[in-house]
Amino acid sequence: MGDASPSHPDWLVQRWRGSFGAEEAQRLLAWNDTKSRLVLQPARWDTETLATRLQEAGLETRPAPYAVGLVVTHPASRIPHPAKLPGFTEGGFLVQDPAHALVCRFAAIPAGARVYDACAAPGGKAVTLERLGARVVAGDARRDRLARLADTTRRAGVAIRVLGADLLAAPFAGAAWDAVLVDAPCTATGTMARHPDARWRVTARAIARAAVRQRALLEAAVRLVRPGGLLVYATCSLEPEENTDVVNAFLTDHAEFTRATAAAVAPELLTPAGDFQSLPQRHGMDGAYAARLVRKH
Repeated sequence: MGDASPSHPDWLVQRWRGSFGAEEAQRLLAWNDTKSRLVLQPARWDTETLATRLQEAGLETRPAPYAVGLVVTHPASRIPHPAKLPGFTEGGFLVQDPAHALVCRFAAIPAGARVYDACAAPGGKAVTLERLGARVVAGDARRDRLARLADTTRRAGVAIRVLGADLLAAPFAGAAWDAVLVDAPCTATGTMARHPDARWRVTARAIARAAVRQRALLEAAVRLVRPGGLLVYATCSLEPEENTDVVNAFLTDHAEFTRATAAAVAPELLTPAGDFQSLPQRHGMDGAYAARLVRKH
């Protein structure tokens, strides 16, 4: 491991030092080594009701970063599994990091818009978009995850149609959707605090393979977006090969699309190009990335 970190592969530490600088990379390592937090987003219950019901169960909370949800804080040693919390069965809340809820706000999809969430499992973003006013159809190619997707939407009480559909297999004919969300499978380097084993599974080759698939998914989504519609690309990766590189290559190939930022999130969460980027070491939440791409014609 050299002098980098006993808890992370040396190559990954060196990569992050190159991306963020030594000091910030060290803060990222420390974040990943901290016990992960349980963050809840209101679903059928509002934030006040959720906080009250948790307090009645002996659990304390505080607002999550950017006041997006609640962090369960005490007693940390015995926070129950989410399925045992008050409100789980009733769909009172979602387990969702603020970063992923903020991606949905950044998407700024108009109320009433028809949205296809193409890689939707486990369903948190689909539910959040529906609660923000969109009319969502949620699909996923991974049939082993469809039951969880269906359960998430059912408990949350939202009218979301769930499909077993592979975006790469052209599940729909014609460009009829107001918006398409491609929350692409990725190396998840932004969520390693919650998934510690992932740091030992990811490799430079895995990042390159993920980027190839991500480009294919984004390419496949083109035929679904109507003129004037919106294509939202998202990952929970910190790696530029999976984020800006994918989007920039797409825009080079597709002059009919243009980047369009949104003012729905704090300025510090926007890149110079206007994309969304949360970083654990800066913003105190998962790392996530998103870009808004508008189809001009």
